[in-house]
Amino acid sequence: MTTDLDHVRGALLRSLLALTPTLQRQFGVLAVGQAEDAGVARQRLAELCRTGLLERVRTGIYRATLYPPSWEAAWMGQLLAAGPDAVISGRAAAYLHDLRFTWSGARPDLELTVPRRGRRRRSGPAVVTELNLLAGDTVRSGPWRLTSVAWTLCSLAYVLGLERFEKAVDAAVAGGRVTIEELGRTATRFRYCTGIPIIREVLQRHDPRVRLTRSEAERLFLRALRRAGLPPPEVDHRVTDADGHRRYLDFAYPPWRIMIEIDVFGDHLRTIGRHHDGHRQNALVGEWTPLRFDELDLRYDLDRVVQEVRRALRDAGAVL
Repeated sequence: MTTDLDHVRGALLRSLLALTPTLQRQFGVLAVGQAEDAGVARQRLAELCRTGLLERVRTGIYRATLYPPSWEAAWMGQLLAAGPDAVISGRAAAYLHDLRFTWSGARPDLELTVPRRGRRRRSGPAVVTELNLLAGDTVRSGPWRLTSVAWTLCSLAYVLGLERFEKAVDAAVAGGRVTIEELGRTATRFRYCTGIPIIREVLQRHDPRVRLTRSEAERLFLRALRRAGLPPPEVDHRVTDADGHRRYLDFAYPPWRIMIEIDVFGDHLRTIGRHHDGHRQNALVGEWTPLRFDELDLRYDLDRVVQEVRRALRDAGAVL
């Protein structure tokens, strides 16, 4: 025979089961509106809090006690509390997008952007910017609402400075995270911002060959050649050796038969990678002039690298 207590327990269990998909997706956190969309009334949320299954972390935001506290849960609670149109922005968005060179060290503080143009203010632990964004300026990544890769990069241009912003853009383009055209379209929205001179300079001198590179060392090499005024090499250049084997060179100057290999720790310097690189170079010696640099050369002796490339080009008859 069932009792009133059994009915109450059954109702609470059904409510918790209805909330479970949202809780699982959002690190154990949900908003009142999401609960109501799942068919769970505010009164039932209060009953779940009294049983200890839920706790109210802020007005209209609840956390399931079965889920351990985490930074994801804390960020999600603040995002939900800021409203349905709020998005994560700034370095926090860059962190979730995993954009290289946009932050260093510990996880950045949460930054949110909410509708309405206005001043920058702090609401709880999160820094909140009031700004009207277009639909194309925001994306969804899993449970997160955040600014797009293009918007995130452009918004950080002034903070990062010219060198780090260029590295971040090159890495994002090479990784297929954004195109230079998308950045150009987004940059028009920043024409009155302090970072626009940096954005314009990076976009103007961007080398489209960057998208073919496989490492930051290769991108650093390209930037160094450009700044030195040397002609741009072909990237990932395909050749056929004397044995008829198809091979790919990291960089090449086909008119002068110069091949350049970049050894990167964790890539070319793996045993198998270095083995194949050696075979590739040996198979082409006599047909091509080989140059080989490693990551340490590019980090700590970049001027010498540029001078060796310049010397090889001149010896091959290039007019510089």
